[in-house]
Amino acid sequence: MNRLPEKLTLLRKHFGYSQGDVAEKLNVPVTDYMKWENGNMIPVVNKLKELSTEYGITLDSLLDNTLDVTPPELERSVEIPFINESSESTKEINDLTGATQTENLNTDLGETKVVNTQMLQETLVTQIADTGSIENDRIVRDIDAERKKKVTRLVAIITTAAIALVAVLALLLKGCGGNESSVPLGSVNRLALGDKYSLYIDKNGNLVEHGTFEPHSDFSSLVQVDAYGSHAVGVKSNGTVVSSDNNQDVNSWTDIKMAAAGRTHTVGLKTDGTVVCAGSNAGCQVSSWKNIKAVYAGNAITLGITDNGTVMVSGEGLPGAEGMTGIKSAAISDSAVLLVHQDGRVSAFATAGTPVPDVTTWTDIDTAAVSSQGAIGLRSDGRVVTASISDEKMKKTVEGWSDIRYIDSCDNTVIAVTKTGTLKGAGSNEYGQYENSGSDETDPEGTVKLDSPENITFSASTANVQIKWDRVENADFYEVRFNPALSTDIPETAANSVSIPASSLSNGTTYTVTIIAHANDTDKYEASDPSRISYTYNTKTIQLDSVTNIRGTGDVAGWHLEWSGVAHADYYIVRIDDKFEDKAQGTSYYMDLTGYEWLDGSTHSVSVTACSNSSTYTESDPATEQLEWNLPRYNVTINIAGGSQTIQIPPGTYTLAELLSFIDVPENFTVTDDIYTEFTITRDYGLTVNGKFEEEDNG
Repeated sequence: MNRLPEKLTLLRKHFGYSQGDVAEKLNVPVTDYMKWENGNMIPVVNKLKELSTEYGITLDSLLDNTLDVTPPELERSVEIPFINESSESTKEINDLTGATQTENLNTDLGETKVVNTQMLQETLVTQIADTGSIENDRIVRDIDAERKKKVTRLVAIITTAAIALVAVLALLLKGCGGNESSVPLGSVNRLALGDKYSLYIDKNGNLVEHGTFEPHSDFSSLVQVDAYGSHAVGVKSNGTVVSSDNNQDVNSWTDIKMAAAGRTHTVGLKTDGTVVCAGSNAGCQVSSWKNIKAVYAGNAITLGITDNGTVMVSGEGLPGAEGMTGIKSAAISDSAVLLVHQDGRVSAFATAGTPVPDVTTWTDIDTAAVSSQGAIGLRSDGRVVTASISDEKMKKTVEGWSDIRYIDSCDNTVIAVTKTGTLKGAGSNEYGQYENSGSDETDPEGTVKLDSPENITFSASTANVQIKWDRVENADFYEVRFNPALSTDIPETAANSVSIPASSLSNGTTYTVTIIAHANDTDKYEASDPSRISYTYNTKTIQLDSVTNIRGTGDVAGWHLEWSGVAHADYYIVRIDDKFEDKAQGTSYYMDLTGYEWLDGSTHSVSVTACSNSSTYTESDPATEQLEWNLPRYNVTINIAGGSQTIQIPPGTYTLAELLSFIDVPENFTVTDDIYTEFTITRDYGLTVNGKFEEEDNG
């Protein structure tokens, strides 16, 4: 099994990178990097070397499937308490470490100073601390007596600081309250939007609040946050969880690495891959779940995604989602669930019997959000797509965003955070859930309006209707609408043309077609005025070819007809003598002649028409042939007067006298058999006629 994808994912998340971050570092398209993590592509050797260098690991540990990869420890700043020393000592430390006067350590007992331990390793002090080295002896000999005195004092200071450092590190490793787990600040659940507030954990670990948020718990020291309506939860760095309603069951959890807020319940994912839950009974049937890597909560619904991308569900209303594979993330609202596939596709499911957003055209999606307003997808390139958003201003604003890292939505509000940490918002801001700056709140007034599309033309084929128009200067994409609405949505197009499936149009219907030009830079260009044109759709049809080679074979009970088939024909209409008509599914037909008194050898008109079930094809011209209806003929061999004669006759019952009438009976031969004896002929037949020759009368 190729373990490279899981190693790449592990290392990326350990360092807190997004897929786009790694792709940018390696100077490769993000879609290529996604394929590396999905196992659909293997990077070239030089990129593997760059990865091993970036992550500080060996190339062998990355490539060898038998080896585990161990991420290196990340550098962390540590606060070290210092004992009180004189300003003289402080100055000596500054001299040795290169610190300026403005960077003097605060040496009052109990106060702390952040020390870069790597810098200390390069100083004279750390060399002196190694009292057993020859190099230390050399340095001590080389400095004057006064310098030695200062160094001795500094050694004492550093020794005391080192002891304090060990104590601090021990506390950090142990964690608060004896909890040994530690959750890093990563890319999971950094942004959350509630009904009256938004929460964002910035890169420094600070919780940024907007709107009305009054939790009954201590929302500090958070590394993750999630919200659903008025309910919010946060994961602390020590693996404990707080909830806005101060739920004591939730507060008692430990070893949590991810949490999700539902409308009436809270879900926690433990470091061992199991799940705990408090609140709604329907959404909390999760005790048997194992190997879970992510959890999501909604209205009495909980979703879990396993390590291999399989969806687990607790709650009702999602039979189609449970058991799906290849899933990397999810989003839940009161009415819908979105599942983001590892290949960037998105599947939507209804949870309240309402229509789901149409996300079938979305590609390259990393994460998604969904609310009563519609669906929002975040692509790997930082751009945003929407589905089923009726608020045109919101839709325009959101789709104009770029360089986005996180998104979320609730009710009629959408928020996002850029890769530089800027908060953006669109839609309702009744409670001040977001604070846009500058261009985000600029009214389109004063922008340049794009020209309206002109010279709209239509061309129809049996499969599609092609619509074209002149390209509009500075337009990046076009919106096309039909009224009455079509059965399928028309995606926005960057080209100045669009193809509409003929199957979505109704024959003979007149539509009003509207085309609007848009620009991505909405601060500079306003959408054009709509161009409208009427179009009546008439189904484009093709006439089927006529059938050929009509032939027939008669028997005593009917007539068997055959002909050569026609491409695209689904059935045929057979007419005989303009009196008989029937439907044939294939290229043959048997006509029952019961009740008909046809004479052997009689001539009849046979007509066959090819037909199709598709509106694309019209029936063929009828093909007509004049055919004789002939009964089959059987060979009857008659042995008579020492010879034999063979005749061909139709099936039927014949007397011996009738059979003898078809042959030459020798002269002077008298038949002694009963000439009224009957013979039924239904096959080739042979018979012997008994008789004698009469003597000639000579006078």
